[in-house]
Amino acid sequence: MTVDNDDKLERLEQEKFDVAVVDVLYFSKCVYLIPHRLQIPYITFSLSADPLTVRVPWLPSFVPSLVFPLSEQMSFVERLENTVGLLVVTFILPFAVSPMTREIQDKFSRYGSFSSLDELELKSAMWFLIIDNIVDYSRPMMPSMVSIAGLTAKPSNGKLPPDIENFIDGAKKGVILMTFGTVSVNVPAHMVEAFSSAFRRLDGYRVVWRLNNRDDVKLPDNVMIAQWLPQGDILAHPSLKLFVTHCGANGQYEAVYHGVPMIGFPVFGDQFHNAKRLDHKGFGLSMNIHDFTADQLLDNIHKILQDKSYKERVMKASEIFRSQAQSPVERATFWIEHVCRFGSDHLRSAGNDLPLYSYMMLDVLAFIVVAFLLLIYVLFTLLKFIMNKCCGPTTSNNSLKKNE
Repeated sequence: MTVDNDDKLERLEQEKFDVAVVDVLYFSKCVYLIPHRLQIPYITFSLSADPLTVRVPWLPSFVPSLVFPLSEQMSFVERLENTVGLLVVTFILPFAVSPMTREIQDKFSRYGSFSSLDELELKSAMWFLIIDNIVDYSRPMMPSMVSIAGLTAKPSNGKLPPDIENFIDGAKKGVILMTFGTVSVNVPAHMVEAFSSAFRRLDGYRVVWRLNNRDDVKLPDNVMIAQWLPQGDILAHPSLKLFVTHCGANGQYEAVYHGVPMIGFPVFGDQFHNAKRLDHKGFGLSMNIHDFTADQLLDNIHKILQDKSYKERVMKASEIFRSQAQSPVERATFWIEHVCRFGSDHLRSAGNDLPLYSYMMLDVLAFIVVAFLLLIYVLFTLLKFIMNKCCGPTTSNNSLKKNE
């Protein structure tokens, strides 16, 4: 966000928007300046939230951070790691982010004073979060927080491109879909060879793979590659048996929606956390993209294909997901319209207006500790005074008798 884009902001202002949905990552909170400048309410859309910043009681004892591949059931060491990670994200990491310049703050403070981008985040009318109780882990939610996990998951229209449909229909036992999303479509040659070696030995199965084979690695006949695939429609196909994924959040929810077990190869960011969910929930298995062999991959593929419990667990999750009264899209639409009509003051917790030390009750705890120590001191002093009064004269009389 710079100070020389007034013309763009003025054009946005002329559109008379009612509300803004702000897609925020930790390092891009400057986007809050846009709705602040337009003076319209805004909804934060995010993978998760920093509980200390947004004032939500997600204790690190049972709510794992996206920073680490942890589940909700943590050992002491994992809880310690999770707690330290939370403190680092809240108090240390901000120093690694480029600070907002005084020029920008002065410019945008004309439309309402604020001390930091975190304060603007705290003023969000609502939070749309890509977390839920089915694929992710249960946690308390404030009234202004709504789960829209699985926003891209939807029923298939039943139509696939003819080449893909013909390839899938030719599989005797079923099909495996492999895609690492738009970011990781280019896979190093040695990894392509490892995957190909495993796929080549899948008797009766075919693999649809989103891949840019830039190194011209020889692929087996049962593999079809493309640089773009209708992922949701393929996942919905009845012949689809397994999804090999980088564990992006949207793809993982789409697989659960269609009841497809997974093998996860996390690459970066929240994908390691998402891959851990596969192991913990029993929806599949996770593997190390930098340290695996074709034999290990083949063994895991056979394990998931032969062990029906993986399919059963993900199918149950799919039924729960589909049974909700509102779909994620309907839920998001309802709350956007709600904020436009009524605002969000009635959803806002008083904790949002407290400084962090008050929200964490550090001032109250400090008072209790000081009062307790003062009470101990007073009791000790009183006891010492009583002991002196009771024992002092006796000691003096005994001394007089000895002197006589």
